[in-house]
Amino acid sequence: MEILNSIISNVVVYSDRAQITRLAKILLPQGENTVIFNDLPKKIDPKSIQVKGKGDAILNDIKFEEVFHNEIQNQEVYKLMKQIEEIQKEIDILDENIDIEEKELDFIEKIITKTTFVGEKETTNGEINPEKWIKMVDFYRQKNEYITKKLREFNYQKIDLQNNIKTLNNKIVSLGNDKNKTTNQVEVVVTNNSEAEILFSLSYIVYGAYWKPLYDIRVSTQTSSVAIEYKAQITQNTGESWENVKLSISTAQVNISGTVPELNAWRIGFYNPPPVPEPVMRSLSINKKSKVMMGKMDMKEEMLTDEVFNDAPMAKPQAKIKTGATSVLFEIPSQSTIQNDNQPHKVNIIIEELSADFTYTIVPKLSQYAYLTAKIKNTTDYPFLPGESNIFLDGSFVATSVMKLIAPSEEFETSLGIDEGIKVEHKLIKKYEKNTGLISKKANIVFEYQTSITNNKKNKYKIVSYDQIPISEHSDIKVELLKPDYKEDTSNLKIDKEKRISWHFELEAGAKNFIDFIFSVESPRDSILDGI
Repeated sequence: MEILNSIISNVVVYSDRAQITRLAKILLPQGENTVIFNDLPKKIDPKSIQVKGKGDAILNDIKFEEVFHNEIQNQEVYKLMKQIEEIQKEIDILDENIDIEEKELDFIEKIITKTTFVGEKETTNGEINPEKWIKMVDFYRQKNEYITKKLREFNYQKIDLQNNIKTLNNKIVSLGNDKNKTTNQVEVVVTNNSEAEILFSLSYIVYGAYWKPLYDIRVSTQTSSVAIEYKAQITQNTGESWENVKLSISTAQVNISGTVPELNAWRIGFYNPPPVPEPVMRSLSINKKSKVMMGKMDMKEEMLTDEVFNDAPMAKPQAKIKTGATSVLFEIPSQSTIQNDNQPHKVNIIIEELSADFTYTIVPKLSQYAYLTAKIKNTTDYPFLPGESNIFLDGSFVATSVMKLIAPSEEFETSLGIDEGIKVEHKLIKKYEKNTGLISKKANIVFEYQTSITNNKKNKYKIVSYDQIPISEHSDIKVELLKPDYKEDTSNLKIDKEKRISWHFELEAGAKNFIDFIFSVESPRDSILDGI
C-alpha cells in the first residue's frame, strides 16, 4: 500500500462548489497494487469521485473512506504551527533585547541620581565644573534618546509579530485541527502487467467554494465603444488551498436537477379528517457506516479540466471559452492560486469590445442635467450573468450598478451618470389667464415653458427630453395641450397613458435646440385646484 504524493492541478469553480483534479505519479511493481490519495478535504462529495490512470496497468477498484487519526495529519495546519513556533522565538529574542535596554536605562538613571545628589553630611569643595556638567547632561540625553528609540522599535516589532501569530491562529481555526478527528482518503487498486510508472488522476466535487461575476464597464464617447471587463470573484473555504492550478470558471447550475419535472395526476375529492393518532415511541437509527464503495470507472470518460488525459490545445493569452448546451466554461490562461481563507479573490476572465448607441436623457422639470445612457448589444456567444459593475466614462469612474442577466444577442442599457457637456436650461416663460369672457364661470390658466439644450461636445448625439401635462381627475377640470401639436405618436414625439411627453431628436456638435411646451387648465372659477 503506497501513499501518493499528489498535487492539485485543475480546479473548476461553480456557483456553490468546485471540482478538483489531483495528479500523482508512482513507480509500481508487477502484480496487484494499492495506492492511496490521503488527506482529502472533509467537504468532499463521495458520489462525485472519479479516478483515471495512464500506464501499463488495469484499474480494478476505487474505495472512499474516512480515517480516524490520533495525531495532526493536516500538513497545512502543521506548517502554520511551525510558523508560529518560529515567530515566538523571534518574540523571545525581542523580549531579551527589551529587558537589556530597560536595565541599561535604569543603570544610567541611577548614575545621574548618584552624581547630582548631595547628601546632608556631604560637602562640596568648590563649585561643580560647568564644562563637565554640560558634558554629563549631553551624555545622559543622547543615551536616553538612543535607548528610548531602540525600545520603541523593539516594541513595534513585537506587536507586528503578535499580530502575525493571531492571523496564523485564525487560519488554523478555519482549517480545523485534525487531532483526534477524521480525514478522507481514496484507495485505488490496480494490476500492473509489468513494473511501470503509473500516472493517476483523481477528481471530486468539494463544497465551500463559489464565485460571482464582477464587471468593469469602460465607455468611450469618442469611439462610441464599450469595453466590458468580465471578472470572477472567488471565495473558498474547502479545507485545502489551490496553489498554482489551472483554474476554470463554470456557469453551470449544478445544484439544479437536470431532469425535466414530471406532472403527477391531480386528484380532488371530499375532505375526511384523519383520526387522531395514539402516541407512538419512535426509535432513531444512526448510520455508522464510514465507507462508500465506488464502482469501476470508465477509462475512456472525458475529463473537461484534465489536460493530461486529452488532446486539448494550450490556452491562449485570454480566457478560453467553451460553450456547451447548457453552460459556459471560462478557462483562465495563467496559473492561479486561491488560498483556503474564505476571502474574496478576483480573477480576470476576458475583455470584450462592444459597440454602443449613446442617448442623453433629460427631465428638465426635475433636473438641469443631461443623463447619458448607453444601449449595448451582447454580441458574444455567452451570457453576462447578474453581478455588480463599476462604470467608467472616458477614463473616469462615474457610478456603480448591477448587471442583470444578458443573454447572447440581447440588448441592454446602462446609465453612465450626468454629462455637463450637454447644457440644459428650463424656465417658465409666463403663466396667465386666457380671456374667456366677463361672465364666464370658468377660469382657463395657460402655462408656457421653454427648455433649451446645447451640445457643447464634439460629436452629434441622440437626445430624449421628458415632460408631462397634468391628468384631470374630475369632469369639471379640462387640460389641453397647446404646444407641441400632437395627433399621434411619431418617431420624434410620443405621449404615454400617464400623459408623459417625450421629444426625440439628434443634436449636432455645437448646436442648440429649443423645446416649447404649452398647456392650459380650465376649471370652475371659484374652485381651488390641488396638484398644480
